[in-house]
Amino acid sequence: MATVIKRPKKDGSISYLIKASGGFGVNGERVRPTMTWKPEKGWSEKRIEKELQKQIVLFEESITHENPHDGTVKFQVFAEQFLKDYAESKLKNRTSHNYGVWLKRIYPAIGHIRLNNLRTGHLNALYKQLQEVYIQTGTKYTTKIDIMAMLEKRKISKTAFSAAAGISKDTFNRAIDGKHIAETSATAISNQLNIKILKIFDIHEPDKMLSVSSIHTVHRIISAVLSKAVKWGYITFNPAVNTELPKMNTKKAAYLDIEDARRLLNLLHDEPIKYRAMISLDLLTGLRRGELLGLRWCDIDYDNEVITVAQTSNYVTGRGIYIDTPKSETSIRHMKVAQTAFILLREYKAWQDEQQKKCGDYWKQADDRIFTGDDGSPIHPDTLTKWFKFFVRRHGFPDVTVHSLRHTYASIMIADGTPLVVVSNNLGHAQVSTTSDIYSHVIKSSAVKAAESINTKFADVMEYPPEKKDIKERAAM
Repeated sequence: MATVIKRPKKDGSISYLIKASGGFGVNGERVRPTMTWKPEKGWSEKRIEKELQKQIVLFEESITHENPHDGTVKFQVFAEQFLKDYAESKLKNRTSHNYGVWLKRIYPAIGHIRLNNLRTGHLNALYKQLQEVYIQTGTKYTTKIDIMAMLEKRKISKTAFSAAAGISKDTFNRAIDGKHIAETSATAISNQLNIKILKIFDIHEPDKMLSVSSIHTVHRIISAVLSKAVKWGYITFNPAVNTELPKMNTKKAAYLDIEDARRLLNLLHDEPIKYRAMISLDLLTGLRRGELLGLRWCDIDYDNEVITVAQTSNYVTGRGIYIDTPKSETSIRHMKVAQTAFILLREYKAWQDEQQKKCGDYWKQADDRIFTGDDGSPIHPDTLTKWFKFFVRRHGFPDVTVHSLRHTYASIMIADGTPLVVVSNNLGHAQVSTTSDIYSHVIKSSAVKAAESINTKFADVMEYPPEKKDIKERAAM
């Protein structure tokens, strides 16, 4: 039987130390596994007690010597096994990470239910709940002061500070960039700076509602977990199959028209070359963000004006920036690219070479990648996203993102009459139907223009000559 110790904290919050019996170790001593659980801010005593009992049951089951290998195992226990035995080794790192993040959010709702007791009705109720009240994941904090300026004043490096504060460098970089961080990390930073937390951070409560697309994401993950439970013989049927999901609103892919695209390229001439090169090349190639940042100089064939997409550069919390293979086998591709792209790359290469000379031994590039920071280090994907966001706002463009450049590239190609199979290959889609579905509105518009073009070319010769006027009149009857 587990024992629970309530531990109040100075800031008014509470946590619970749960101790379970794990039997005896090899030396005969009693093993007492422990875990700490902290309720969300603002929860009532009744809800805290209910959730605490769930955590106790799940913890006891997770530390037993032999977890049940049948439908009596609870959803959370099996999902954790799914992440460890399948997702972490078989899925992309980013995908596996996202699975883990979403699953933690839904454990409070269905984590305690045994697989053989989980019904479609439970999932329908969950999706309905997600449309009304968001499953809370804790208060988040964002900085409201310039922490880097403070460190420079104190002559402390980021690495030294994060180590002294007991947080990862990635987390500290997130705080510096104004991104959400957890309360524990914010507290560690404020303690290290010896400044009250509310003078450094703004507090944000999580959104109360999930978007319809996010609910569909939750469903796909739950279904993937339960499908694996069926395949591994834990249950005989996947209860997620017959669930009723909220209807997805059809949303056109955001993109720039040709005039805005030309204006964007023109305005980029006044921006730093590293950002001008990335944004311009993305518009001229339609690459995914990770593919763009993963490009190496060895992937550039100047003679044949071809770019090879062979890897991606990604970021996951806890791991940092890393190289991975593209999204699918068809995403590995060779692309014929506009000549202007190679002229731009030569200009950018000259800038990068000059930067390397200035940095000398401090130059950090070690993997031949094209796009780097000023010191040769890999660029965080969100750095490009954030820069482009402000650039778009500054110049009054429509609300578009870096990914919209990919849609712009595809839309211009389709409107120009490029065969759909060529567009699909250039985008790295696994099937032409994927391209067709995403750009159906552009294809329809191009079809209308094509019909008008045909009509313009042949309308005059399709008119009946005077001597056959009677044929025309009969045809009209």
